[in-house]
Amino acid sequence: MTTDTKPVFESLEGMSEPCRLGLRNIIMACADTKLLLGYHYGEWTFGTPELEAAVASCSLSQSELGHVRLLQAVLKKHYGDDPERLIDNRPAAEFANVAFLDEQIERWPGFVAMNAIVDLAVARVLHAFRGSSFKPLRMSVEKMLDEERYHIHHGRGWFRALARQGEVTRGSLERQACAALTSVAEWFGPADDEQDAALVGASVKSMANAEIFRALLEDVSEMASGTGVNVAAAQRASLDGWNPATRRVGVGGPNEEILFHLRGSKNEVFKLG
Repeated sequence: MTTDTKPVFESLEGMSEPCRLGLRNIIMACADTKLLLGYHYGEWTFGTPELEAAVASCSLSQSELGHVRLLQAVLKKHYGDDPERLIDNRPAAEFANVAFLDEQIERWPGFVAMNAIVDLAVARVLHAFRGSSFKPLRMSVEKMLDEERYHIHHGRGWFRALARQGEVTRGSLERQACAALTSVAEWFGPADDEQDAALVGASVKSMANAEIFRALLEDVSEMASGTGVNVAAAQRASLDGWNPATRRVGVGGPNEEILFHLRGSKNEVFKLG
């Protein structure tokens, strides 16, 4: 009798080229999305409708930026990516974050859609790395997922609370939720992506992105059930010409004002080192 055993990768050695490229791209996509989540959560520390939400927003920002450091450490060790360059010197068009985060989040329903849907999408990807055959990433995932449970709880609570605040607020939340889902669908990419298939085939990921997105839709539909928010109205744009490195169709990226603040450009002269 034979027993199937999956490979264990201590490094990139032994991985196929599509697997190596796909791994870098998905780690970069998660790190970039978390970087922008951290920025937006931080921006909303002052401006939330309740004091408790301000405290939560600060905490969410801190944990997201901590996750960025963990993911960028993997990129540095195994791909030679310099974390400083990734934040300070990359053109906006090279960022691989969920496009919903490219612009300022102007109103609270947008914040809630970001928290309840975009944040959850990244958490779902990280969950697919539990038990990964790529040991360096597997060892970092549990810490991130422990903190993501609080993010999920916070997002769901506010989603359902806003949906109860009347037709105008519910309509705003619905529009923002559908926009977030549309961006997330683009970020996950086409179901036949070669790199994603290679990751699943090598047991680096337990689920393909198409499966993860379906699970996310089930999560969001369950969250919206009984609230009057129709997330089924989200549009699925064409993925023709989708770029696996930027997770986008066409050119995009965070706006220059966001990058200015992320990079600390105003106080660049005071940077250490």
